[in-house]
Amino acid sequence: MIDWPTILRDHGPTVWRTVFRLLNHHPDAHDCYQETFLSAWQYASLEPVSDWRSFLVSLAARKAIDRLRQRYRERSRGNSLDAAPELPSTLPSPHEHAAATDLLERVRHCLAAAPDQYAQIFWLSCVEELSHDQISQRLEMTPGAARVLLHRARTYLRAALSTHEPVERSPHERNIIL
Repeated sequence: MIDWPTILRDHGPTVWRTVFRLLNHHPDAHDCYQETFLSAWQYASLEPVSDWRSFLVSLAARKAIDRLRQRYRERSRGNSLDAAPELPSTLPSPHEHAAATDLLERVRHCLAAAPDQYAQIFWLSCVEELSHDQISQRLEMTPGAARVLLHRARTYLRAALSTHEPVERSPHERNIIL
């Protein structure tokens, strides 16, 4: 029998950070958080899960990317969602905060338009900082295939981001490796 309270206690904060960092919208993140654990419960009733952290992070990233795509589709139709207020910045200047926010929004936009595997593998590697082995296990591929797919995802995002006006990068943004 699966100990759900322990799984929720141990991995709930990680799942929350995953969905909130990607969506930056509390109601959407809350919905994705619940959908992640509901899907995990449904999956676990059929198949055993060997690595709960990578399973839940992968599932949460997929749910959040789907929600992000839905948001951009709605915006392109003219049905924009109200933007959540910005979190207080820990960056030293308003200019750096604006540049970081702009870059993150551009990355979100590019991830929403990216092929499913590109968006998922980029998020799992560069934001959730999972190893190639964890990613390959979660996506059911070899570590070499995961590295190749990550390289392609970074190349895709680099090209997609280069079509926008360049923005000066702050030290905070340099943590996002493209």
